[in-house]
Amino acid sequence: MSENSIHITNRLSIFILQDGFSFLLTDSVSAPLIFEDFKLGSSQSTTELLKLLKTHITPVFFETHKIENLEVIYGNPQFSIVPQAYFKESHLPHYIKYSSKLIEGDDFSFDQMLSVQANTVYIPYVNINNYLFELFGSFKFTHLFSGLIEKAFKKSYSSNEYVKIHVSRQLIYFTAFRNQKLILTNAFSFETPEDFAYYILFTVEELNLNREEVIIEFTGSFLNTDENSALAILSTYLRHILFSNGHVSSEFHYKEGFQEHFNLL
Repeated sequence: MSENSIHITNRLSIFILQDGFSFLLTDSVSAPLIFEDFKLGSSQSTTELLKLLKTHITPVFFETHKIENLEVIYGNPQFSIVPQAYFKESHLPHYIKYSSKLIEGDDFSFDQMLSVQANTVYIPYVNINNYLFELFGSFKFTHLFSGLIEKAFKKSYSSNEYVKIHVSRQLIYFTAFRNQKLILTNAFSFETPEDFAYYILFTVEELNLNREEVIIEFTGSFLNTDENSALAILSTYLRHILFSNGHVSSEFHYKEGFQEHFNLL
């Protein structure tokens, strides 16, 4: 094969939260090349979020890094899981209006999850999607919970009761299965280790999960360390706690935000 015939295919993933975003550039074998994480502080304006994104994700960035694939993952809490039997595409706003404040101009989208016969209905940020479409053309965008539920469904065969939790900044993304049936998906915000442990233990109790048998599996920024005081609390009440972050040989491995993003791919 000649040198001229080598075709570089890099993939850009952008993870968008209410208070910031991160982007991860990977090569054709999913090895990380570039990772950056940005926060807005107390601001939650999508206008400010777009302004921040525009300073880093530019036409020059796309051209320089030869990006062939673009994926956007939304982690905002404006979502609802709707069983396929009750789903109508024409009713998207109605599935969210009771749990989230809607404003004029909101866009609505949904992801199909064939494994659990349900759809994730959510609010993508239309200004960000429009900007990225102008730069790149068509691209894939999904909600975090769609991928998380699909992965959890496969893992749920390991136990009659299975919970997968992804932790990102101050958010807990919680999804639970019993006998391979999805029984709960929810997102909780927390400030202290005690908050963190309370939400998990309270939800386990409310779902009548067996604390001696249920498997609790963590990904993201919740690590198995002696300094993790929330883990110390949970370990007192839950027997089976697992950690399944993917490990890669990368300079970004311990960078803030990397595990939260990389383990969504």
